[in-house]
Amino acid sequence: MVMEKLRNISNKIITPLAKKFQGSHVSPNIITILGLVAMIVASTWTAVVGYSRFHPAFLCITIAFIFLSGFFDLLDGGVAKFTGQKTKFGGVLDSTCDRYSDAFFIIGLIFGNYLNPPPYIPLPNPAAWGVVIGFSGIVGAFMTSYVRSRAEIEGVKMAGVGWIERGERLSVFFLGTIAEAFASANGVYGVMFWTFLVLVVLMHLTAFQRIHHARKELKLVDAASARKQDTTAVTTT
Repeated sequence: MVMEKLRNISNKIITPLAKKFQGSHVSPNIITILGLVAMIVASTWTAVVGYSRFHPAFLCITIAFIFLSGFFDLLDGGVAKFTGQKTKFGGVLDSTCDRYSDAFFIIGLIFGNYLNPPPYIPLPNPAAWGVVIGFSGIVGAFMTSYVRSRAEIEGVKMAGVGWIERGERLSVFFLGTIAEAFASANGVYGVMFWTFLVLVVLMHLTAFQRIHHARKELKLVDAASARKQDTTAVTTT
C-alpha cells in the first residue's frame, strides 16, 4: 500500500519530465543503460568506502548515485511511452539491467564489509558470513524476478504478488545506505547488516509467495484442461 502510493507520487513527477522527450530521438534503452552505469558507480564507491574505512560521510556519493539509478529506472519507461519507442527488446534490456544492478550493489556491500556480522555477534570469520549473506541476497533477488517471469510465461498474472519487488529492493538499498552512514558516523555498527538480513528473508518469502500463487492458479488451468480432454474423449467415443 505504501509503495503503491509512492509509485503514484513518483509517476506524477516522472510523467511531466518524460513528456518533454516527445518528438525527440532519445533512446529509452540508453537511459536504461545509464541507470545501470549509475548503480555500478554506487556499488564500486560503496566497496571502496567500506574496504578502505573512509568516513561514513563518503557514502553520500553512493546515496546520490542510487537515487540517480532509480530516477533513470523510472524515466526510461516514460520516455519509451511518450516517444513511441516502447519495444519488447526494451523490456528485456530493462529487466536484465535491473538484475545486474541488484547483483553489483550487493557485491559492493560484500567487498565493503557491510554485510559482515557486527562485533557484538561472536561469529568466527565474519567476512565469510558476509559473503554467504550477500550471495543469499543475490539468489533471493534473482528468484523473486525469475518466478514471476516464469509464471507469466504460463499466463499467470503476477502483478502485485509478493512483498518485495524491484522498487522495494531499491528503496531498501537507498534508505539502508542513509541509515548506515548516519549510524556509523555515530559509532553504531551493523545497521546495513540487519537491514539486508531482513531484506534477504523477505525476498525469499516473496519467491515462495509467488510459487504458491502460481501453483494455485495453474492447478485451475490444469484441472480445466483435464476436464476438456475428458469431454473430448467421451465425444469421440
